[in-house]
Amino acid sequence: MERISNDPLSVDEAKARLRTLAEQAGPATWIRDHPWDALALAFTAGLLAGAEPAARRPLAEALAQVLARGIVSSATQTTHKDPQ
Repeated sequence: MERISNDPLSVDEAKARLRTLAEQAGPATWIRDHPWDALALAFTAGLLAGAEPAARRPLAEALAQVLARGIVSSATQTTHKDPQ
């Protein structure tokens, strides 16, 4: 695991670090890393949008559960990577 230094960064170093983190924070990075999951999510969202009003709530709840599990799984994989 990387050790976080308490040494202050220069302005240029801080800007470079912020740019790197900002690039990784957007949805484009996740979509690029998980294209099939993104496709499945878009397809499911389309089905949900076009569903009968009575069917929307159970579909939305099921989708929310799947997304919550995926977010937890993704966060777990990100925080528990083995150092090399």
